[in-house]
Amino acid sequence: MTPNSVSVEERHWYVGCVRSCQEKKVAQALEARSIEYYLPLRREFRKWSDRRKLVETTVIPRFIFIRCRNSERPAILAAEPRIWRFLPQDGKAAVVRDAELESFRNMVERGGHPVSFSEEPLSPGERVRIVSGPLAGMECELVTLSGSRCLAVRLGSLGAATMDLDLETVERL
Repeated sequence: MTPNSVSVEERHWYVGCVRSCQEKKVAQALEARSIEYYLPLRREFRKWSDRRKLVETTVIPRFIFIRCRNSERPAILAAEPRIWRFLPQDGKAAVVRDAELESFRNMVERGGHPVSFSEEPLSPGERVRIVSGPLAGMECELVTLSGSRCLAVRLGSLGAATMDLDLETVERL
C-alpha cells in the first residue's frame, strides 16, 4: 500500500439472525441507529374465528438483511441483543451480493404473486428474462419445484426465493 492510498472497507449485505417474532422491532432499532437494512414483508389476510384481517408478515422469518462493513458487525450485535448472530458461510459471515438482493427486493415489492422461500439449494435450470408484467426485464433462473414451474432468485447460502410465474411472460436467454 502506498502512503497516499486509503484502505476503504466496502459495505456488504449480511444476513442477521433475529430472535423469534422480533424482526420488526429489530428493523425499528436499526432505523433509529441509521443502519441500512431490508426486511422483506408481505401483506396477507389472516383468519380468526371471528374476523379476517390484512396483516404484514415477514417473507423470511427470523432473518433481516443488514448493509454494513465487516468491522461494524460486532458493534451491531452488541447494540442490538435481538440479533443473535450473522448467518455463517465457510467460517465467515455470509454475504448476499447487491444484485441478488435487488432481484429479491423487486420480486417481493413489484411481483404480482406471493413470494415463498425455500432454504434448500435449488438445482440449476434455464436462465430467463421476464418480458412482461411488473418484473419485466429481470433476469432469473427457471426451476421446477414440486412439479410446477416458478421463478427463483438465489440468495447465496441462505437459499432461494420463489414465485409462481406464467411461462408466456419469459424468454430464454
